[in-house]
Amino acid sequence: MTDEPDDEGSKGKAASAADAAEARKADEAKPAKASEAKAKAKTDDEDDNDDVVDEVPPTRKREALPEEEKAPAEGASELDMHAPLTYPDDGPISGTVRKIDNYVGMGEQIILVSILAFVVLTAATHALTDRFFHYHVPFKDDVIRAGTFAIAMLAGAFASHQMKHLSMDLISRRLSPRARLFLKVFLALFVIFIVALLIRSGFHNIENEKQFAAEDKLITRVRIAWLIPIGGFLIIFHTLLHAIIDVDYIVRRKTPPERMRSGH
Repeated sequence: MTDEPDDEGSKGKAASAADAAEARKADEAKPAKASEAKAKAKTDDEDDNDDVVDEVPPTRKREALPEEEKAPAEGASELDMHAPLTYPDDGPISGTVRKIDNYVGMGEQIILVSILAFVVLTAATHALTDRFFHYHVPFKDDVIRAGTFAIAMLAGAFASHQMKHLSMDLISRRLSPRARLFLKVFLALFVIFIVALLIRSGFHNIENEKQFAAEDKLITRVRIAWLIPIGGFLIIFHTLLHAIIDVDYIVRRKTPPERMRSGH
């Protein structure tokens, strides 16, 4: 027997041991290579992002728009029926007359709110005192009667200022804007004539109510009757001012803005 088989077996064992060691080294090197690949990929992504960020231009600061460019956006409210009308075509006469009309209208609105509040408070006070204390406010009827009539007359004057009387636009809607101006002037003169007749009847009513002047009331019937000519004069005042404005526009060949209306 010789030693060759043993040598070959030992060589085979050594080769297998070497192969196993190389396999273990390869397995140990795989996680390291994977981590290196991830780190490299992350670095590449950051470089790409930096390139993208560098390519985006800086945000430009928005400057305020001039007043001329803001005007169309503000004019969008002109489609609203409740938006206040503006009158850029007012001349010196129509502008001054419109200011006077607005000042008087503001005073009427303050008086109307004050009278309404006084009437409501008086009625509420009477209801509470009568319910819990069985006490009747002595001037309750006078305040409610006179206040209601005053609100009716002053509200008519304020409606003339706002140009919000009841109307049926069956004819005016078929006319041109300039023709509607002439129609408004004609209707204003007709209203002044009718209200003048109302004022005249109001003075006759005052003379008739003087026979009750001796009544012991907080607000006498004569004072209530005076509300008819006062309200009538205010209606004529506002109507006349609006007619002057319309005539001024007709003379200057301008057309004022109109609020959209329908039969109501």
